[in-house]
Amino acid sequence: MDRKTKAKGIAIIGTKARGGIHAVIENHIQAGVYDNYPRYLIVSHDDGNLLKRFYVYICAVFSLLGLLVAGKIGICHLHGSHKGSIYRKALLVALCRAFHCKVIFHLHGSVFARTYDNAGGFYKAWVRYVLNSADSVFVLSQYWADYVRGISTNTDIQIINNFPSPVYENLFSERRFDSQQSIKLLFLGYIGERKGIYDLVEAVDLLKQRGVSGFTITVGGNGEIEKLKTLINARQLNDYFDVVGWVTGEQKYQLMKESDLLLLPSHNEGLPIAILEAMSAGLAVLSTTVGGIPEAIPDEDSGLLIEPGDTTALANAIARYVSSPMLIECAAKNSRKRYDAAYSSAANLTIIRSVLDDLSDSELSACR
Repeated sequence: MDRKTKAKGIAIIGTKARGGIHAVIENHIQAGVYDNYPRYLIVSHDDGNLLKRFYVYICAVFSLLGLLVAGKIGICHLHGSHKGSIYRKALLVALCRAFHCKVIFHLHGSVFARTYDNAGGFYKAWVRYVLNSADSVFVLSQYWADYVRGISTNTDIQIINNFPSPVYENLFSERRFDSQQSIKLLFLGYIGERKGIYDLVEAVDLLKQRGVSGFTITVGGNGEIEKLKTLINARQLNDYFDVVGWVTGEQKYQLMKESDLLLLPSHNEGLPIAILEAMSAGLAVLSTTVGGIPEAIPDEDSGLLIEPGDTTALANAIARYVSSPMLIECAAKNSRKRYDAAYSSAANLTIIRSVLDDLSDSELSACR
């Protein structure tokens, strides 16, 4: 009898809103993380107004409760971040505990540490409840593992690197660099202050004043699109930027295929899925020294990192790549090697499945 026949199912609970968390959930499913178990996907959060989000969450609560009462699940994999996500997950954790269901809390919050450090005792108590009540806590990097160990008594902290859809891996073998052509830079992420998009505009303005050319930047993402376009127009930088809005699927694949370098000058991050997609696709990376990014891009051989908010350093880094296209090719090849070793689905599936199997086995033993 195989595990899928004898084991209870797994509930995967998280957001459906556009962004990295939803992408991670989809990638886990596509990679076959849960293939050995009956799988139940529950949406606990979505884009929309307050009423819609409240309705989605209430539906999630009753969906989980129904599965627990029916005895259909033995493990709940909760994807969460910070602020409201903690309160929402706390109730779901309590329900799981009441029915002796194992809990994995998968922490994604890019500003989780800053929020916790600046919060009052009430919020911190709920954070500790969620972390301490989980049977296993998944984090995105060593940086986040160390932070969680500092605020939680939970001893089962697993570093689970994000991994992108395997579809981008095929782009690496197709990529060709041409030093005679304009360098194509790509920004993928939420268009707002946290991702550093306005720092990027400032940096390009500096480059324009220096007379640096030979590059274009495609901006893909949701958020403050009109504000960004207005700023670009006011600075007369339209020749440098192409703001295409939210991209996914084939359009995103095509943009990665056509680009040479990913730009992500973020102020706060966990470990962005966009960077891992870029590494798998054979793009060089220019980002910042926040969250788990330095673990993915540890030296200049695999990319360039600057301090967040340093627009002069950002401009200098762009200029360096534009003047030396071979640096882009070298960084792209080395970042792909790092991806294969630590961030591919194959490199992470074994760890995740081992945790799931251990929790499932302990749940089965408790029922005997």
